[in-house]
Amino acid sequence: MENGIFSKNCITDFPPITYPTHDSIVTGTYTGDYRKELCHGIPLGDWMGRNTTPPHVRCYGANDLQIYKVNEDLGSNCQNILEMVDEGNKTSIAQFINRGADYVFPESRIKLVYYYIQLRYGMSRYFMKVAARGNTAIVYNLLDNFRKPKKYFGNNEPPIASLLWFMTSDIIMHLFGFDSRIYLLNLINIDKLLGILINELDKMGYLNDTALAITSDHGNYKADKIGNLKPFFQQNSLKDYHPRKKPKGNLDVAEFGGVGFFYFKGSNNNSQRYRWNYPTIKNLESYGPKKINLLEKLFRLEDVNLMYYRDDDNSYDKGIIHLKKKDRKTGKIYSGIVEYRGSGINLKTRYSIEDQDNCIFGYNKNNISSKMINNKFHSIKEWMDATHHMDYPMYPDLIPRHFKNPRSSDIIISTSGRVLFNYQHGKKSMQSLYTHDIGLRKCSIVPLIIACSNEIPAIEIPFCKITDIVPTLLKMLGKKAHRSVIGESLI
Repeated sequence: MENGIFSKNCITDFPPITYPTHDSIVTGTYTGDYRKELCHGIPLGDWMGRNTTPPHVRCYGANDLQIYKVNEDLGSNCQNILEMVDEGNKTSIAQFINRGADYVFPESRIKLVYYYIQLRYGMSRYFMKVAARGNTAIVYNLLDNFRKPKKYFGNNEPPIASLLWFMTSDIIMHLFGFDSRIYLLNLINIDKLLGILINELDKMGYLNDTALAITSDHGNYKADKIGNLKPFFQQNSLKDYHPRKKPKGNLDVAEFGGVGFFYFKGSNNNSQRYRWNYPTIKNLESYGPKKINLLEKLFRLEDVNLMYYRDDDNSYDKGIIHLKKKDRKTGKIYSGIVEYRGSGINLKTRYSIEDQDNCIFGYNKNNISSKMINNKFHSIKEWMDATHHMDYPMYPDLIPRHFKNPRSSDIIISTSGRVLFNYQHGKKSMQSLYTHDIGLRKCSIVPLIIACSNEIPAIEIPFCKITDIVPTLLKMLGKKAHRSVIGESLI
């Protein structure tokens, strides 16, 4: 860190969930309308696709291997860093966003299932042994690529670019907590293995030609309790969608830890009863058999204090995102909007609130960020400069990008972080109090280190964003970034 580029304030994505943050890290861009914009197409780790009848449900974390769909779901209007490095051998180890890779590990779906079961279900009994074995496999597979390139690539050239993902830290965090001894020991194990990687590259004479970038996809937090959604659904005649059951239900909750992503079925005629149109605001205000106002009712869920939803007339380059905030003491609900114009790197947004004393994101409490509530449109760089030190950093820019994706949900609600619901596609997930989805700094700010080669300058970057990693590494290689890239080189 001391001999390279580092930042203690690297802003991750919205939402700060494993996917789509990985997609933004390795592509250098954010999500959006992947059909029309230069962006990637993945809004969440779990989402509903409405381009089929009935709609299909995607779950990258599931053991039915939907993770292999991630490269297709990215869309054709972006590239990952391996594709941008258009020549030389390229490796991807435990990173499934791997288009353009010449060697991929695990090499087969059967092997992936084996590793997944070992890591996910073997933790409870042999957690440290299994985690250490998984971490070791990642580093030693890469080193073998350097030692025996002909075995993996058919020629004697070592990989010019490699992607690695140490997934054990995320699994252990959810199971045992970021404040557990087990979590700390696993991080120490990863650190040791990075040391082995660096030493071995040095012995082979590759280290001074290497830039090693280390970051995280999100931070963490701990809630106080687990909530229950089922009574709320039953009282309001809301039924979970299931693609293989009839009737098909009238909502899908893709993910809901502390932040909930809700899909609702818009009005249809009888001939389209299995088609899920996008609901209008009028639909949401009088929904289901009981004609409930979802924009009010969802605030009755325990600890819910934020809501976001799109306007009816939005397009990929112009629109409005509605924001609501519930005051914890009085119960009063305050409103705001984010208007957006343009797309990709040219996107600009304007953030407005109805009550200057009740800012949705709390920007009014700071001299720098409060100046952005000025009835003007601002770029992503301006939002980063003004909000990197706040909770919900860059959210007026990131939230519209998310909602422009046709795969995104209709309503997003967020708790304050005291209550988790741990609910996905009609099922209760693990009973963990640890997760990472809300926009507080402890979830949205991650460290970044780019080091090794003596050619890398020793500088501390006060703040940056995860999409800056790809253009920085490409500049070191003398390569040109894809036109979808929104990040900027840090050197």
